[in-house]
Amino acid sequence: MPALTDLLRPPPHRGPLIAAGAVLLTLGLGLVELRLGGSIAAGAQLLFLAAAAAALLGLGVQAPNEEGRPPAYQSVLLVCGLLVLYPALLRLADVLGAGPGQLAPGAVAWTGAVMTAISGWTAARCHSAICALIAAVAAGVTVVEAVRWIFHPGSFTLSRWLLLVLAIALVLLALWLRGRYPRHAELLIDGAALAILAIAVEAIVTSVIGSLGFFGGSPNAPLPAFWELVVLAAGCGLVAYGAIDRAWGAAWLGVANLVAFLAATTVGHDSVRWWPVILLALGVGTMAAGLRPRSPLPPEPDGYRSGEHVLRVRDERGPSG
Repeated sequence: MPALTDLLRPPPHRGPLIAAGAVLLTLGLGLVELRLGGSIAAGAQLLFLAAAAAALLGLGVQAPNEEGRPPAYQSVLLVCGLLVLYPALLRLADVLGAGPGQLAPGAVAWTGAVMTAISGWTAARCHSAICALIAAVAAGVTVVEAVRWIFHPGSFTLSRWLLLVLAIALVLLALWLRGRYPRHAELLIDGAALAILAIAVEAIVTSVIGSLGFFGGSPNAPLPAFWELVVLAAGCGLVAYGAIDRAWGAAWLGVANLVAFLAATTVGHDSVRWWPVILLALGVGTMAAGLRPRSPLPPEPDGYRSGEHVLRVRDERGPSG
């Protein structure tokens, strides 16, 4: 009789089939939670969600890497397992007294911390870049919710600074990993992009919702000028990085940040401010720099004679202009 570990080690030639079943199982569990979650006891939901998460993650962890990288079916199994794990953790919070349907900051903080630890371990164990991204996102949620839980800030300002610090830390970590693990570095950049995008989206949504109060009225400006600059710089940097390294995820997230910048600088502003002038000047100046006349290549130096041999010296550094 085969051991349990053998049963949880999917054969590579059947990996895509098992992964397809994992996707359907995850969708089915999500539908049960959304439509029937209120009529099923939290303990029962915890049991079948935890069992499904353990099975999916067990299959994903036991699957062998291919040339040091997880094959596509292994990544699907790991992502499905982590997607099922988080609602299982939330149900555990319900069972421990958080209250059904209540996402209290404390419960979100500790479940996020557990999610970060498991995702990070899975990323290291299976060399999975997508699990590293999930760990980065979970870490951001954990930090923000932990601050809300402990300090009870009256605004989102402190959380913005935390998200900015997280984004910078992810970028530095991506630069450190870029040579050895380029895929990990790329997805960590995506995590940093999501952190900056969260700053803009939260401000825009808060501003718009605030304008829909009892008396209505125009929404307030969502972000101070400094944070508008942060979102703009992140968007431009992501688009440039995506174009140079052909990292399309970063490029699209850069576009999303630029769209969020346009929304943040449009909502609540009744008059044209200095941003259009700055952007027009930068755009024209950058294009002019790229179209400036090119300096001609320097002439090749004459040969130098050394006995009967002719030595030619050529400057390989290229034009200075």
